[in-house]
Amino acid sequence: MKFAAFAAAIVVLSAHAAKAHVVIPGVSGFPGGLVHPFLVLSHALALVALGLLAGAQPARLRIALIAIFIAGTALSFGLVTLAYSTDQAELVVLALAALTGLAVASGCNVPFAAAAAIALGLSGAILFDSVPAVPSVRETLLTLSGTTLAAAAMIAAIAFISAALPAFWQRIGIRIAGSWIAASAILVLALRLAKL
Repeated sequence: MKFAAFAAAIVVLSAHAAKAHVVIPGVSGFPGGLVHPFLVLSHALALVALGLLAGAQPARLRIALIAIFIAGTALSFGLVTLAYSTDQAELVVLALAALTGLAVASGCNVPFAAAAAIALGLSGAILFDSVPAVPSVRETLLTLSGTTLAAAAMIAAIAFISAALPAFWQRIGIRIAGSWIAASAILVLALRLAKL
C-alpha cells in the first residue's frame, strides 16, 4: 500500500501542463495525433475510464456509446474548423475522467443517457485539447483525425476486453482501476486549479 501511495505521489508531482502541440518533438500530423491519447496523462485516464464504463454496458449499448464518442468528435471537428477554441479543455478532460472513474469505482449501473453525455463531453474536450499550435488547417485536421482514431480504438479495446472478464475478482479489479483513475484525475485537477 505504501508503494502505491509513493508511486501515485511521483506521478502527481511530476505532472505538468499537457502539450497537445508537441507530445513527441518532430512527430506531428496524423502520427502525432495517433500517439496523443496514449501519451497525455489526462487523455489516457479519461479514455480508459470511459472504456471501462462502456464495458459495463450491454453489447448493443457499448457499441452505441463508442459511436456517440465518434459522433462527438465529428461535431467537435466542425467547431474547430469554425475557429472555436478553448484553453481550459484539459480541465474538462480531468473533471470527466474523475467523474467517470467514480462511476466505474461505484460499480452501480450508470444509465445509458448519463454514459452517453460523458462520452459526448469527453469527445469534445479531448479534441479541443488536441488542437496543434501550428495555424494550419491541414495539420489540424490530420492531427485530430489521428487523435480520433486512436481514442476510439482505445475505448473500444478496453470496453470489449473489460466486458469479457467473467470472474468476480476481475470485476473488483475494474472497480479498483476506476478508483485509481478518479483519485489521479482529482489530484491532477486540484494541482491545475491551484495554479490558476
